[in-house]
Amino acid sequence: MRKIITSMLLGLLALALIVAGVGCGGGEKITVGNKNFTEQLIVGEMIKQLLEDRGLKASLKSDLSSMALRQGMEAGDIDICADYTGTAWMVHLGHEYEPGVDNNELYRLVEEEEEGNDFIWLNPMWNNNTYALASWPEFTEEHGLDTLSDLAALYREEDGKIDTFVGFEFSARPDGLPALEEHYDFDIDEGHLMTGLPGPSRMALTEHQVDVAMVFGTDYDIAEYGWHVYADDQSFFPPYDLTPYVRQATLDEYPEIAAILNELVATFPGGGQSATSSIVSQCQGVWQALNARVDVDKMEPDEVAREYLFEHGLIEE
Repeated sequence: MRKIITSMLLGLLALALIVAGVGCGGGEKITVGNKNFTEQLIVGEMIKQLLEDRGLKASLKSDLSSMALRQGMEAGDIDICADYTGTAWMVHLGHEYEPGVDNNELYRLVEEEEEGNDFIWLNPMWNNNTYALASWPEFTEEHGLDTLSDLAALYREEDGKIDTFVGFEFSARPDGLPALEEHYDFDIDEGHLMTGLPGPSRMALTEHQVDVAMVFGTDYDIAEYGWHVYADDQSFFPPYDLTPYVRQATLDEYPEIAAILNELVATFPGGGQSATSSIVSQCQGVWQALNARVDVDKMEPDEVAREYLFEHGLIEE
C-alpha cells in the first residue's frame, strides 16, 4: 500500500510540474532585448519585469547595438524589444524618409510592412526621440516662439545671426541642417553657427553660450533645465516613436503578451490613441524625467523601471 501511495504522489508531483511547465512555455524564457543607452535600458527592464509579474519567465539581453538587436529578433534569439519607428523604416526596412510623414502615418507604414516579416508592432509610446532644436524659455518668451516655423521666421528677421550650436554630423548630412534650412526657408549665418558633438551642443546651451542648440527629444537636460523644444510643425524630422514589437511565433505561443505590453504603453500620454503634437510633447517629458533618474540621480535602470511600474499600478511592490 505504501508503495502505491508513494507512486501516486510521485505521479501527481510529475503532473503538477508538467502543468506548471505548460503555463510558462515548458520552462523556456521569453528573451527581451534592449540597446545600449539609458532609455533603452529602462524600457527593457519595464518589459521584463512586467512579463515576470504576469507569470511569464523572462530574461534580458542588454547593451546591444541597433543592428545586433534586429539580428537577434530575426534569428529568433530575441523575442521582444522596443525600437523606434524611424529606425525601423529607414534602417531595418531600407526606405528613404520624405519630410511631411507624421508620427501616425510612419507607425502605420512600419506596422503594415513588419507584419509581412512576422514581427507584430504593438501600440507606440509617442516619445519621438529624434533630432530637435531647443532654447531657454526666456529666449522663446522674449520673441514669442513656439514652433520651428516661428524660429525660422526669427532667423529670417535677424538675417540668420542667432547663436546656434548643432552636432557636426547633423550640420553636414544632406538630410540634416541643409535640408532643414531649405524645408523651413531660413539660413543660419556661418559666423553664428557652432558645430561639435551632441554633448557640447547641450553644454553650450546650458552655459548660455548660444540661444539655440540641437538636442534629442528625450534628453534628460530638457527636463532638468526646462528648455523649450520647438515643435516640428511641418514634420521635417522623421518620427522616432518607441514601440514594443514581438516575433509572431512568440505571440502565437503567448498571445497574452500583446495585452500586457499595450497596458504598459497605455500608462504613457496618449498610449493607445493617435499622436498629436501635445501628446508627443507630454510623452517626451515623461521620458526626459525617467532618463534623468538614471543620468542625474544615478539610479539603476531596473530601479527606475520598477518604481514606474509600481507607481502606475502595473505591479505590486
